[in-house]
Amino acid sequence: MSFLKQVLSLFSSKKEIIIVPYRGYANKDKLFLKGRVLKNKGISPDPANSTLSNLLNTYKRFETDEVGCIQVKVKINNQYFERTTDSEGYFMIDERWTAPPTQQDDQWIDTKVQINEALPSDTLTETGLGEVIFTKGNSNYGVISDIDDTILQSHVTSRLKWRLFYVTMFKSAFERRPMTGVTRLFRAMAKGSDGRQANPIFYVSNSPWNIYDLIVRFLEIQHLPKGPVLLRDYGIKPAGHFRDHKAESIRHILRTYPHLEFILLGDSGEKDADIYIRMVAEFPTQIKAIYIRKVKADKNARRVAKLIKQHPEVNALLAESSDDMIAHAQQHGFILSY
Repeated sequence: MSFLKQVLSLFSSKKEIIIVPYRGYANKDKLFLKGRVLKNKGISPDPANSTLSNLLNTYKRFETDEVGCIQVKVKINNQYFERTTDSEGYFMIDERWTAPPTQQDDQWIDTKVQINEALPSDTLTETGLGEVIFTKGNSNYGVISDIDDTILQSHVTSRLKWRLFYVTMFKSAFERRPMTGVTRLFRAMAKGSDGRQANPIFYVSNSPWNIYDLIVRFLEIQHLPKGPVLLRDYGIKPAGHFRDHKAESIRHILRTYPHLEFILLGDSGEKDADIYIRMVAEFPTQIKAIYIRKVKADKNARRVAKLIKQHPEVNALLAESSDDMIAHAQQHGFILSY
C-alpha cells in the first residue's frame, strides 16, 4: 500500500473489525489465551516500506480504536469459550480445558475467534486465527526470554532514549536487528542436549501489546523458534499486572508447568537479573540457569555482576555475547556440543 493510500485509509468510513488472538499456551489441565478486538487501521508491513510508511504504521499501532464490551466465541480442540472484551478490547481465557490425546507430541493447536453477537450490516469482520502451544512429553526444559536488548537490538540504555525512540518509530520488523548469535543460541536451546527435543520458548517483555505484530514478524524473519509472546497493556486502565508484568507472567508460566525446569534470559539494561533471582527463591526447583547479556559496561552492569556474586547458589552468567552463553550451555549439557 502506498503512503498516500495509508493516509487516506485513516479517514475511511468503512467499519471493519479485526480480532487478534495472541499466541497462548496450555498443559493437560489448563489453557491460557489472550487476544484483542480492534477497528482495522490497515497496517501494511512490507520490506519496501519507506521511513514515512513505517512511521505511519507505528502511529496506527498506538492510536488504536478498541472494541470493548463485545462478546467473542473462542473455538479450540472442539471446545468453545465465550468472553466479553474489556474497555481496552482485550479478552482472556485462563481456565481448565480438555487437552488433546496424550499420545500426541508437543504441538501448536489452532484457535478460531469470532464475534458472538449481531453487528450492524455495514460492519465487516473476519475470524481471528491464533495458536496455542500444548507442551508436554518431549520437552527437557523450557526457556523464558526477555526481548529488548536480549534478542532484539532496542538500545534501551541509550542516552536520553533517542536510539530507542528512533528504531521504535521508524524501523519495521524487516529492518530491526537481532543481537549477534541469538538465533543460533535459541535454536540450539529449542532442540536441547540431544538435538531432538522440543523445548518451548516463551518471550516476555514490558513492551506494549500494540507492537505484537512487529515482534512476531521479527521472530519469523530471524528464524527464531516460535513461541508465545507476552507483552503489557499500556491503556488508560491497564489490564492485568501492569507494574509487575514480567514477574507475574513468568510466575504464571512456571505454575502452568510445575514439573518443567526453565532457563531464563535477559539483559543488564534494566531489572531482569533482580526478577530472575527472585524467581529462584520462589521456584527453587524450576530454574535451571540464568543468562544476563551485558549490553553496556555501566553502573547497572556492575551492580548485576555483584548481585550474581552474592547468590552463588544460582547458576547465573553475566555474558558478554551469545557465544559465551552457548559455551556455558554446552558445558552444562543444556545444548548439543558440536
